[in-house]
Amino acid sequence: MRGRGTLHAFDRKVGGLVKRLPKWLYPFMELFTLLGQPPITVGISAAVFGYGLALNKPFYLNAGIIAIATITFSSLLKIPLRRARPDNEYVDKMFFKTYSFPSGHAAGAAMSYCLAAIVIGMRWPEWALRVWILSLVMTFFVSLSRIYLGAHFASDIIGGWAVAIVGLGIILFV
Repeated sequence: MRGRGTLHAFDRKVGGLVKRLPKWLYPFMELFTLLGQPPITVGISAAVFGYGLALNKPFYLNAGIIAIATITFSSLLKIPLRRARPDNEYVDKMFFKTYSFPSGHAAGAAMSYCLAAIVIGMRWPEWALRVWILSLVMTFFVSLSRIYLGAHFASDIIGGWAVAIVGLGIILFV
């Protein structure tokens, strides 16, 4: 049980730091949460698939399929793991009542925004660094918003990132 205690301590520490952020950030955090919603993240992945289909490019076809599968897997993984979400008003008002681990927003944002960076970087190498920085910033703020709003614990975010890293690894190395 020591591991679980360490995990809870980590979540409390990071959560406490995030809760110190100013209240005026709330609308911005809601916007970043919106940018991590499945219609947007799956939409980016589907656009990559469509790009591959239109250009008859197997890499993009496969990348789009793997990205959608990764985002779906992160959502399905919640079912057997069954980690409860934080107890707060934001969670009580959520339309879809799902479990907490891993964060689907964190997985979806990391997967889709990094996939977009891969595609744009391959097509326009001169933009690669800027697009990668933007994708990582977007992923960070989507993820941060989930802790700030109270939808997730910090470890849920790390779990979502881990799922996305595996998916991105499959795209890049398989």
